[in-house]
Amino acid sequence: MFLSSVAFSQVTFNPKVGVNASGLDTKLQDFSTEARVGWNAGFDLRLGEGFFFLQPGVHYNSYTARLFQNLDMNEDIRLEDETTIRSLKVPLNVGLRLTGNSRFFGIHAVGGITPNYVMGVKEQPSFALSREDLNEWTFGANVGVGLDILFFTVDANYEIGLSDYFADASGKNNVFTVSLGLKF
Repeated sequence: MFLSSVAFSQVTFNPKVGVNASGLDTKLQDFSTEARVGWNAGFDLRLGEGFFFLQPGVHYNSYTARLFQNLDMNEDIRLEDETTIRSLKVPLNVGLRLTGNSRFFGIHAVGGITPNYVMGVKEQPSFALSREDLNEWTFGANVGVGLDILFFTVDANYEIGLSDYFADASGKNNVFTVSLGLKF
């Protein structure tokens, strides 16, 4: 009954683009990684008219990761390079309209889970980091707030990594995202 009521309720389409900062700091066998800023693009759907709404989405994310390797003979000399990690996120959120359902101005809060699928890694010749070194699926819990002004949206979201990002090393990927979008 709940799904049928959501299916016939108001649906808002919210395409968006943004920047993200990833908090990944892991020591692998031969080198260390440190995540940096990246970008994202995707969309969310807002399902429901009342105080509560569902907000599933699909987002493409690109992270830049800095790779470090100390040389065996001298700890002060190290190799450094950057790579790009691409992933697809499918956040499943529940939201609250904190200021009601106004068409002109609104503040909302969301929270939920985010399955992440790692699509690929740009391999660098100086480092042996590939797609196989990462877990194919990871999961995160996210919270966020957003502001709607007319048909524009600004959202800030923080995702806390719940599973290890690397296949053979511990370390979770925490991501802060700020995005701008439109709502239809």
